[in-house]
Amino acid sequence: MNWYYRTLLSYAPIFFVIISSIIFVFFTTLNSSSKNKYIETNEAILQQMVQYTDSSLQLIERNVVSQIYKDELLQSFFSDTPKTVYDYYIIQKRLIDFSSTFPFDNSIYLYNEETQEFLTTSQIYTRDTFSDLPFFLPAYEESGLEGWTNPRDIRQTNRDRNVQVVSILKYYPYPSDKQGAIVVNVNVNSILEALTHLNNNTQGSIVLMGENDQPFQTDHAAFSSKPLFAVSHYTGWQFYSDSVDANGYTILSLLSNIWILFGLAIILPAIIWFTIVTHINYKPIQTIMGKIDPYTTRRSEGLGIKSASNELKLIEGAIDHLLEKTVDYDHLHNERKLLWQRSLYYDLLMGYRTISEAEWEKQMKAFGLPYSYEKLGVIVFEIDRYAGFTERYNPSDQYLLKYIVENSFRELAEQKELYIWHAWVHPHQIAVVIHLQHNSGHQVLQHICEEYRGWVNTNLELTLSSGIGKEIGSISCIEESYRSASLNVSYKAVFGTNSIIDHALASTKAGTEKLNWYQPLLEMAHLYRVNDQQWVDRINDILADMTQMLLTREIMSNFTNNLVHQLQKEIYALPSEIQVLWREQFMDPFRNLANDVETVEDLHSQLLLIMGDLAKEIERDRLNRSNHSIAVRIKQYMDQHYADPNLSLNQVSDLFGVSPKNVSFLFKEELGEKFIDYLLKVRFAHAKRMLLETNEPIQLIAEQVGYTHVISFHRAFKKNFDLPPGEYRYLYRT
Repeated sequence: MNWYYRTLLSYAPIFFVIISSIIFVFFTTLNSSSKNKYIETNEAILQQMVQYTDSSLQLIERNVVSQIYKDELLQSFFSDTPKTVYDYYIIQKRLIDFSSTFPFDNSIYLYNEETQEFLTTSQIYTRDTFSDLPFFLPAYEESGLEGWTNPRDIRQTNRDRNVQVVSILKYYPYPSDKQGAIVVNVNVNSILEALTHLNNNTQGSIVLMGENDQPFQTDHAAFSSKPLFAVSHYTGWQFYSDSVDANGYTILSLLSNIWILFGLAIILPAIIWFTIVTHINYKPIQTIMGKIDPYTTRRSEGLGIKSASNELKLIEGAIDHLLEKTVDYDHLHNERKLLWQRSLYYDLLMGYRTISEAEWEKQMKAFGLPYSYEKLGVIVFEIDRYAGFTERYNPSDQYLLKYIVENSFRELAEQKELYIWHAWVHPHQIAVVIHLQHNSGHQVLQHICEEYRGWVNTNLELTLSSGIGKEIGSISCIEESYRSASLNVSYKAVFGTNSIIDHALASTKAGTEKLNWYQPLLEMAHLYRVNDQQWVDRINDILADMTQMLLTREIMSNFTNNLVHQLQKEIYALPSEIQVLWREQFMDPFRNLANDVETVEDLHSQLLLIMGDLAKEIERDRLNRSNHSIAVRIKQYMDQHYADPNLSLNQVSDLFGVSPKNVSFLFKEELGEKFIDYLLKVRFAHAKRMLLETNEPIQLIAEQVGYTHVISFHRAFKKNFDLPPGEYRYLYRT
């Protein structure tokens, strides 16, 4: 073999040095490109959060403006027509229904300038008692608000905790001729939770800033030196997010350009030198190797790694590093695709987006997921007693249990060869969509819910209530199926926790059209105050009627608040000691029932327990009063002789040996009512019963309740009930 070929073979390592340099330059370039793509992805996600927040708040604003001008029931609040408590209840119910359509947790109230009244979803306030007046009054009288406010603290009553909200105010009907206003307060935590759900990023956090650079969060993590930033053109809020976690890129990113130049500087002389030495045999092989050794040493020191013993190992290490970064890039791409999927599913279920069958097929093919179906069915699972769930488990355990809930149902569906997709629509609710084929239908949904309930009851220390929506034949109608499933699961208030509720089960209960607990609550509260044990029967009857109707938790909460209101009015007619006891020991437990109790059954048992304890305290106080027994005996006598037309204050005073003045004072002091008022109440209670349950003539009924002249009975009855006896019988007789 001649010297030319020996030299060519001797300097072959230079060739490997050149190839290694090229690979390294390519790797550093790809590394920089990967970082840029990573940052672009984070920027796209942040922009999507801004668009989601803007579209949700714009939806609330448009719906408020549309509803206040179209809804005659809401408009009636601003009229000067006198309103009954029932009228306010109907408007409150409409406000609750309207508020539930908003994508974020919120509170809403109306203001009537003529009457100076504020109406919330739970109570009506005067201007002097309304807790949000410091915000509302300047906003209302000083040309209102331009869009959404910055975060502020609010509490519905003076006893509630402060909640941070952003608010919007709209006049009715026009700013130039305002008769009142509607104010919507959106819970800031609800917005932040939604953004956190969209972010799904364990390496960064989201911080919102108001127009005055006021952060929405009171405590947030420190940012990197170059956070991502976006501004909402609608609200003016600023969205900040941590940039890419670039620790893995830092050294190579700083040195990439230097290494490219350095690599080119090495490659070009090496090629020239290799050609010269090879063709003219000018330098020995030892000189070329002396050039390679310093080069490989300098590169190893620049990378901070141990110098390789040969060029092949150096190339192998560079390729391994390249593959590692490629895997990271694929992982990032998969996370982005998963985020797109969750966002699409959530938007479809909530009605924020509607797509055609062709678009659905295209999207699912892009995700590499099945898209075909004959029908779609939606099931909404709700974690029962969620308040206790959050108190019992820390956030990491909550996340783990929710993951088990969704993953176990997916495995059950796969066993039955059903394809599903899902989205957590609320922290306590997950909506699952099942692709049904031609041989499956409602029975499949019912059966899989029953089987899944059995698995959860056996393996988890929690229960789930299920609402089954109606089946639909097009993806464009998926919101309708979700709404029906969500409504059905809300009926667990009457069917109880751990229930499976579909339209067939819901149809076994009556609607709430005939639900009217105002008058029964008044009577029960009065019986409770005077220590008449009939209050137990009345509350049992009211709650028994509620179990026969389709009630949601919101309606049950409204009932509880009304009950507390009526009891409080009656308690304030009792001695001051009882009033203090009410405020210090019993008011908060009663109010907590409205927020914590999820079913009518639980409400029934806890009401009887709390009311029973309070009744014992009231009775103990009455027994300590010496004159109470006389008032009770007078009351018992009136209950037995109400039909006597001669029954009067003088007759009773003669019978019990007490002066008429003292009889009147004792009766009012001990029982909280005037003598004549109680007599009329007893007589008319019996009169109403006979009007509704018998066919006796009104003349005879008047005589049986102590009226010798039917005209006097007519006049007194109409004065108390705004209706003559005959018309009352006609309207209310079942």
